[in-house]
Amino acid sequence: MSESLAEIEISRIGWSDFHTLGDRSENVPGALRRLLAAGTEDEAMGAYWELENVVVVQGQLYSAALPTLSVLLAALLDDLSVDARDLVMELIYQIVAGEADEEEAARGNSDLGDRCRDSARSGLWPIYRELGTRRRESAEAVLERIETDKQRLNAYLAGLRGK
Repeated sequence: MSESLAEIEISRIGWSDFHTLGDRSENVPGALRRLLAAGTEDEAMGAYWELENVVVVQGQLYSAALPTLSVLLAALLDDLSVDARDLVMELIYQIVAGEADEEEAARGNSDLGDRCRDSARSGLWPIYRELGTRRRESAEAVLERIETDKQRLNAYLAGLRGK
């Protein structure tokens, strides 16, 4: 496959159908592409801040968080720089830990946080894989929010402690 899974996901989404803080949904695809292509910490941080405080703001989710999460989960299967992967995991955490912003709740999206956590469960195994990396704390925090099988999570964590 020549195109990355995350790029296919970015391209198939009608971003203008989603909301962000400050009505910037048209900027989200470019910010995602910059994050996923980032080769340095500075590049990754620059792109990260184009998403953080746009799709999720201090734990408040906007509807664009849901397709952003889908892209981020697909990106975990791509070959990312270490810095980009660190911030992808951080954004995943910010989204799965969030709840709908008041504006989103007024639009009928009061369950946006639950929908994001449900969606994240579709990318459970790549997140489990991150437990064995320097992103262990981020992965564990995400899994604590989304894993419904706590016995499985505890078994994997116990296995990691044994190493």
